[in-house]
Amino acid sequence: MTEQPPPTDRPADDGGDDVLDDPWHDSLVEAGDAFGATEVVAVVAFVLALSSVFSWGLLDGNAYISPFIDALSDNANKTALVLGPVIGAVLALVPVWMGWLASARSLADDPRWVIVLARSAVILGLASGFLHLVVAVLMAAQDGEVRISSI
Repeated sequence: MTEQPPPTDRPADDGGDDVLDDPWHDSLVEAGDAFGATEVVAVVAFVLALSSVFSWGLLDGNAYISPFIDALSDNANKTALVLGPVIGAVLALVPVWMGWLASARSLADDPRWVIVLARSAVILGLASGFLHLVVAVLMAAQDGEVRISSI
């Protein structure tokens, strides 16, 4: 024989979100309905793609290499200076992944700009990664000293 657990006197949980007494719940639901996760991912991917194209902030591979550059050395900096654009090319895959994710999760009732921003982020990220690799190959193929020039 199988034994059943004793019945409980608690009311059955309907599984809804309104079980908790949260004063912020209604405003969070309204904000989530107005500006969903797909829109946020698409906008962030596009901003990161622009950041990668122009080498701003965290997606600039040279920012991670600059502590290892010796300004007084003649040719010892070549590896570090070539590695900077390669790291930038790898970091350019972040907006590509996020844009593809937002494009894949878009629904038929999502606004058109979400899909456009997501696909633009993918294109800009791929172009940025390609350009970073071209710069790395050109720097690696250069004979002689490689220096950072300040404008």
